[in-house]
Amino acid sequence: MNGELVVRQASVLDPDRTLAVADIHIVDGVIVAVGDVRPTLGTPEIDGHGMIAMPGLVNAHTHSGQHLDRGIAPNLPLDLWMMWVVYGGIPFNPDDSYTLAMSGALEMLRTGCTAVLDHAWVPADGFDDHVEAMASAYADAGIRCGLAPMIQDRDIFESMAFGDHDAPPPLGDPVDPTLLVDAMDRYLTEYAGCARFTPMVGPSAPQRCSDDLLVGLSGLAHTHDAPLHTHVLETRSQVVATRERYGRSVVEYLDDIGALTDRTSLAHGVWMDGDDFARLQAAGATVVHNPISNLRCGSGLLPLAGLLDQGASVAIGADGAASGDNQNMFEAMKFAALIHTTSGPFRAWPTPEAVWRMCLNGGAKALCAPIGRIAPGNWADIVLLDTERHACLDRDALVRSLVFAEHGESVHTVLVDGAVVVEGHTSLTAPPDHRAQERALQLRINESLPQRQAMLDRYGPLLEAIHERDAALVSHG
Repeated sequence: MNGELVVRQASVLDPDRTLAVADIHIVDGVIVAVGDVRPTLGTPEIDGHGMIAMPGLVNAHTHSGQHLDRGIAPNLPLDLWMMWVVYGGIPFNPDDSYTLAMSGALEMLRTGCTAVLDHAWVPADGFDDHVEAMASAYADAGIRCGLAPMIQDRDIFESMAFGDHDAPPPLGDPVDPTLLVDAMDRYLTEYAGCARFTPMVGPSAPQRCSDDLLVGLSGLAHTHDAPLHTHVLETRSQVVATRERYGRSVVEYLDDIGALTDRTSLAHGVWMDGDDFARLQAAGATVVHNPISNLRCGSGLLPLAGLLDQGASVAIGADGAASGDNQNMFEAMKFAALIHTTSGPFRAWPTPEAVWRMCLNGGAKALCAPIGRIAPGNWADIVLLDTERHACLDRDALVRSLVFAEHGESVHTVLVDGAVVVEGHTSLTAPPDHRAQERALQLRINESLPQRQAMLDRYGPLLEAIHERDAALVSHG
């Protein structure tokens, strides 16, 4: 974004300043001053009188391919859920990938989220075309995005521990890890330096990748100085499977191969132990808390209070809409602030402000971007909120009101990189044919529901037995 812009006299809500009315001066998409500013004569202005100006929220973990699966997946443990959602669904072409990424981007922008880390499934066949489609959608929508193409070369059943049970035959064809590493290398090279877009390395999960693939991807992250994002220890079954495969903690394995750095973010981490968290903190990596999907799939609760006490970097994700059912970060923050009140002393409960800071500061760290602040030097990702629903008494009171009582209906204007993408509660970037494309794709998805159920019926009994076995074997210490 080139040029100057001033947001006049809004109540500036920032994690590191007292709530106060101020101007915000933006030059070439960067905040250069907050206070009583005097820009160049004729500089465009946005009237912020009577509004709250806050940093845009950050969704640090989602899957764009699920954006139209809102509300249609049954409540199931993750391994069974994957049979229904992932392996029972329809294949997507690049046009579908564009439509899905656009759907999520528009929903996030309208609800005050200006940046997203999309761990998007990308097929080995057609990798380049799908990545181009998603990158184009995010550019057209105007949202800031870190795109971590989610790839794997081990079949889903290879990633599980079946014990006395026979493993089912593979669901897919073998994939050459060298081809995947080459595709990721091309992607990181081609998209380096793109505006509002960060190419990231995205192995699906360690247990779903061969050692060759994971070591290759870790090497690419170092070579390209690219952030790395993956799932880690979301469920008890993953604890059992990874311990069986590596003979040690999977977090220790990631550290040993150089995949654990201050530019690494790990989604979920529900079943990491104290040694894992210490290793994570020593590396400066970030845990992405996904409270809604963890509840939806019964995966468990991240030991958040302990992480916050240790000063660990924690971000928040909505996760894919097949397990989170929307991309509303206000809702994700509310769940994160509430679900941890069922155990431990009440003084250890995460406060709304702590959760809000996780969304902003942790999200900024996961995307390796200077966002999440309204302060000089930060990129101008700013949300203006109407104040009818909220009492602007002080910062803490306002944050409580936003975390507990806001759903996005107060979002009036949204700027990303200093460019206005939502104005007067209305998106300015939605393609004219988007709704028609979205509805057509939704119909195709709905038509696949019987085949999803058939996939669950076929593999559900075996996976349920594994789930029950592992639930009995693994518990938080």
